[in-house]
Parts: sequence; structure tokens; C-alpha cells
Amino acid sequence: MSETTTVDETSGELPELVESERLGADGTADDTPLKTRALLPFLVPLLSIAIVAVLVLNISRVFLADNKNTALAMAIIITLAILIGASLIAAAPRLKTSSLAVILGLVFVGVSLGGLASLGHSLDEGEAAAGNPNVNPPGAVKGTVGVVAFSTLKFNATEFTAPAGKVEFDYSGATGHTLAIQDAAFDGFLLTTDAGGPKKGSALLKAGQKYTIYCTVPGHEAAGMKATVTVS
Repeated sequence: MSETTTVDETSGELPELVESERLGADGTADDTPLKTRALLPFLVPLLSIAIVAVLVLNISRVFLADNKNTALAMAIIITLAILIGASLIAAAPRLKTSSLAVILGLVFVGVSLGGLASLGHSLDEGEAAAGNPNVNPPGAVKGTVGVVAFSTLKFNATEFTAPAGKVEFDYSGATGHTLAIQDAAFDGFLLTTDAGGPKKGSALLKAGQKYTIYCTVPGHEAAGMKATVTVS
């Protein structure tokens, strides 16, 4: 005996199906919440785009990183994140959209962590002088020279020592002062204590040489803002 459909006697219309009884594409009842059906179709493509963007950025950092061990570790993390995510998706061809979004989110986190592993090695140090290999050169830093500017127009020392090779200068102290190397080989090297300016920069120093560092503000060098850096 066939089922009968009850008609609303007052309106003569069929009663509307409740949310949980509405049919899906396959003809069965679709009990997925409306919020899930509306948001997830947009969430998955957005996560995919974010992963691709972060992946491209992090791959560039692999080539920019000076520390080869860090670059290798980052490349391994990125590769594993992609392989694990792809394997999980391939193992479940009928994966729910919500589960797919979670997997993509985890892959995004893994790729991002891989990029952070070499972030410090791939960022520029100060303002590089275009075409000058002696200013902010690539490679590992061999030593650091900390210079402090005082309001009395003095540095914290008149004599500094540094190893040969790439040496980083860390400039701090009273505002309104600069730091340069008095040698044409370091044209473009300029630090400042002012906010927003480069406070750190590196220079390629040669063994056995002595260099004069000074403040370029008119009158400050003559007042005593200069020092000698001896390279061992």
C-alpha cells in the first residue's frame, strides 16, 4: 500500500520539509547544517591559495638562507608537510569538506613553521649598498662591534677590535647620530640611532687593517665622535 501525503486542510498546500529532512544531491536527506554548507566551499579554496603563497615564499627563503643546515631543515619540513597532507587526502577520496579543511590547515601550519626556521637568515641586515660587496655581504657573521653614542658627542670607546671577515656593527644610544666607516671601500654603509633607521649593518673587514668609524653629522666627528677599529 502506497504512502499518502498529508495536506494542510487550511491552506491546501503541502507542509514544508524541516531543515533535517531536506534532500541532498543524491536524493537522501541532507542533515548538514546550513553554516557548514555555506562556509566550507569557500574555506577550502582559500586555504589552498594560502598554502601555495606561503610555499612559494618559503622556497625562496631556502635559496636566501646563509645557513645551509637551516635551509635543509626547512626544506625537509615543507616537503613532509606536503607529502603527509597529500597522502591523507589520497587515502580518503570521499573525504568530507570539513575534514579536508582541517588537513589543509595542518599543512599550512607545517609549511609556515618551515619558513620561520630560516626567517632570520633570509632577511636583509640593515640597508645594503647596491653594488658594494663590502657592505652587508653574504655569509656568516664573524664578530660584532657594539657602538654606543652619548649625548656628550662621544662613543662608548675610542678603540675597538674585530675579527677579519664579515663584522656586524650594532649602533645604539642617544638619538641624532650616525655611524659610518671612513673608507671609500665602504660607501653606502650608514647606521643611525634615530627611530626607523638601520641600527645594525655589516662590513667586510680585512685582517691587519685599521678603520676609522665616525658620526657624519657636521661637527660631531671634530667634537670626538670617532673611534678606531683594529682587525685582528
